[in-house]
Amino acid sequence: MINNRQIEAFRALILSGSATSAANFLGISQPAVSRLIQDLERRLRIKLFQRTGGRLMPTGDAMTLYREVERSFVGLDRIERVATDLRERRGGALRVAALPALAVGFLPELAADFLARRPTVDIALHGMNSPFVLDWVTNGQCDLGIVGQHFQHAGINVEMLPPVAAVAVLPGGHALAEKEVVTPEDLEGQDFISIAAPSLIRFKFDVVMQEHKARPRVRAETPLTMIACGMVAAGFGCAVVDPFTAKRYRGGNLVVRPFRPIAAFEWAIITASLAPESLIVSEFTASFVEAFSSYRVGD
Repeated sequence: MINNRQIEAFRALILSGSATSAANFLGISQPAVSRLIQDLERRLRIKLFQRTGGRLMPTGDAMTLYREVERSFVGLDRIERVATDLRERRGGALRVAALPALAVGFLPELAADFLARRPTVDIALHGMNSPFVLDWVTNGQCDLGIVGQHFQHAGINVEMLPPVAAVAVLPGGHALAEKEVVTPEDLEGQDFISIAAPSLIRFKFDVVMQEHKARPRVRAETPLTMIACGMVAAGFGCAVVDPFTAKRYRGGNLVVRPFRPIAAFEWAIITASLAPESLIVSEFTASFVEAFSSYRVGD
C-alpha cells in the first residue's frame, strides 16, 4: 500500500523538477527521495520518471497521477486554512475561479478593492476555462466560479450575469480605426484573429457574419481573447473580443470600437449547491455583479 511520504516525495519532485530540490523541500536526503519514488513506482507498477540529460522527467502517467494528487493536497490546504481562520478568528478566505478574460484584469481589480475594505479576508484567484471552473467548484476547490457556458449540473447553483457586448479591436492606424462603429461588412476581406471553436461567442459571431454575408480573412485562431488582443496590439489584424480584455489592452497600439449588430457574451456565476453560502461569498458576489453590470449590453 502506498503511503503519504511517498506521495509527498512524488509531488515535491514534480513541483521542484529535481531530486535535490525535492529533498531540500521535504527536509530529507536526496537518496531518501529516490527510494521513496522507487517504492512508489514498485507499489503502483507504473514508470513515473525517466532520466533524461541527467534530470528526472515525469512520464505522461506521472502527470495524470499528479493531477489527482494535487486535488487532494488542495483539499488538505483548504482544511488547514479554515482551521487557521478559526484559531485566529480571522475574517475568512475566499477562492474564486473565472474565465481568463475576467481573471486577467477585471477580477484582480475587483478583488483588490474588495480586500482593501476587508483587512481580515484572504482571497485566491484562479483563471481557467469553463469546464475546469465547474470541476473546481463542484469538488469544493473553489467557493464560486464564473463560467461562459450554460451548464446543466445538479451540483451547482447558477446566477446568470447580464449579457455584455463584444467589441472590435484594431491596431492603431488601421483604416477601420477611423470608424465610430465596426460592422460585419467592414471586416470583409480584413486580416482577422478568430476566437477558436467551440465557444459561444465564436458561434454568435459566425452567425452574424453569415447573416451579413461578410467574410474576414482568418489568419490566426486562439481560444484566449488576450492572445488575440496581443496580436492586434502588435500591429497584425483585427478581432472581436470581450470588453474586459479589450479594456485591459486599450491604449498604445490598440483601438477599441463597438461592434454592431451586437454579439453578446453570456456568463454566469456558479456555486456548489450542497455548500451553504458564506457571508464572504455573498458579499463578493454582490460586488462582482455590481461591477460587471456596468458592462452590460446597452451601456
